Amino acid sequence: MLNKNTYRKLIHYSLITCTLCIQIIICIFIYNEYFNGKKLEVIETQIQETSILKNLMEDSRKDLLSAQDNLQKYVINNDKKYLEAYFQSLRNLNKNLDRIGAYKYSNASLKSFIDSRKAELSKLPDLEKSINSVYKEFKKPSPEKTSFKIKDFKVKSIPRKSDTRIEYRLDSVEKKNFLGRLKSAVKNDVDVQRELTVISTQYGDSVNTDQIKTHLDSTINAVNKHYGDEIKKYESSISSSQRKNDNVYRIYDQLIIYSNNWMGIYNIAVSDFSKNLEKDLYEQNSINNKIRRFAVLGLMVLMFFVLIVIVYYNRQSYLDEKKLKLAYEEINKNLNFKNKILGMLSHEIRSPLKIINIFIDRISRKTNDDTIADYLKTIKFTNNSLLIQANQILEYTKNQEKQVELRPIEFNLRNEIESILRAFEPYIESKNNVFEVGNDIDPETIVFADNIKIHQVFTNILGNANKFTEDGKIVVKIETVYIDEQTLKLSVSVSDTGSGISKSDIKKIFEPYFQGVLSNEIDNLGAGLGLNLCKEIIDLFHGTISAQSTLGQGTAVYFAINLNIVK
Repeated sequence: MLNKNTYRKLIHYSLITCTLCIQIIICIFIYNEYFNGKKLEVIETQIQETSILKNLMEDSRKDLLSAQDNLQKYVINNDKKYLEAYFQSLRNLNKNLDRIGAYKYSNASLKSFIDSRKAELSKLPDLEKSINSVYKEFKKPSPEKTSFKIKDFKVKSIPRKSDTRIEYRLDSVEKKNFLGRLKSAVKNDVDVQRELTVISTQYGDSVNTDQIKTHLDSTINAVNKHYGDEIKKYESSISSSQRKNDNVYRIYDQLIIYSNNWMGIYNIAVSDFSKNLEKDLYEQNSINNKIRRFAVLGLMVLMFFVLIVIVYYNRQSYLDEKKLKLAYEEINKNLNFKNKILGMLSHEIRSPLKIINIFIDRISRKTNDDTIADYLKTIKFTNNSLLIQANQILEYTKNQEKQVELRPIEFNLRNEIESILRAFEPYIESKNNVFEVGNDIDPETIVFADNIKIHQVFTNILGNANKFTEDGKIVVKIETVYIDEQTLKLSVSVSDTGSGISKSDIKKIFEPYFQGVLSNEIDNLGAGLGLNLCKEIIDLFHGTISAQSTLGQGTAVYFAINLNIVK
């Protein structure tokens, strides 16, 4: 049985441990689903916001390509509307970069990635200032162009009658665009539209060719000198314009390079931030899935173990129920047999007890010795007590479910208690104990109460005092107090100088079947029901009972009951 109880305790503790583990796993699962789920939601929200940043970067790329395309169109067509579109594209790109930069203040992770590129960003000029600065230069008015001067030349008259005709014609040269003209000017390949002067003369009979030649040479030299000076001025102007246009183009192109560098740095930061978020999302998902798998696996294992234990216990319970049923049937048989024996004994013992009373009465009538008469009264009182007990046992065997109840009669309280004490005196003195009684009850007090129950209380308390006391003293003190005109309070203390009761047992002496520490020096220890029966009876009287004891120095029992007075 001891091994079985130990095994049962082990199973119970195992079930408790499994239950706690299941609760812990459920808590972990809930924590994982709630708190780690919140982390996943935050990461997913950031990834969604990253798509906005990617869209801004994509718009920035489009703006950069648009700026390059507009600059190229401006260079080809020399139309300022393309240059305005170029600046507008750069401004849009700058706005997109500013929005990305502003977003870092609401996201610490992105801020760390952008700040990690701070060294590269510090080397770049401020894009917005650069755009505005170049745009101001673009808006400045262009210097006035000096027009090409065509000079009139006068030709001296030639003697002799002649028919002279002078024609001015422009040389037909293919028209080139602005960049083409700049390129031809740089290569000194100047095919410009030239003014031709054609002089035709018709003379009479004789012509002085030398004179004509002299006049023509003089004219041609003047023309060549004039247009040579004008061409030099034009070449100088074209060269200056070329340098200026080269510088402007270089500045515009540099703005695109700056914009591209700024965009590249932000693009790397956003890309790294996005990759880091995807990595965090993957790792968090992996952690959550692992916790789920292990939690479910742990729950399955624990629940399987608990199921096995429950099945085993159900089987054992079924077997124990069968054994319990058999034991219950056996107990009922034994109880029935016991009740039958008790009923037979109590029924059969009443007749001898009644016969003893008859003979006691006959002896009392024939004796004149007062001492013998007192002994006979004590014997009769004791015999009547036995007869009462036999009647109660017989009644109990007939109806075991019947509750203990009071059956009051009218009697003289002092005489009844003195009879009880007188009947106990020889029994107490048989163990060399001194029996002292202090009875303050009024001899004329008549009460309406259950004398048999009072007899049982005194019998059990005095019996316990005498059982644990030898060569000592037992003292009984009885007092009465009138509560009102109809109720009398009976207070009794029974003290002895016996073995006493330990402090740990004093609180349990009124419990059923409690016997305290067993002692080999005490015969007939009893079943431990006496004081419990006393407490039940005193509760019926709406009274109280208590005990005080010191181990080795004796015990004192106090009880008080309320009795109805008969006037």
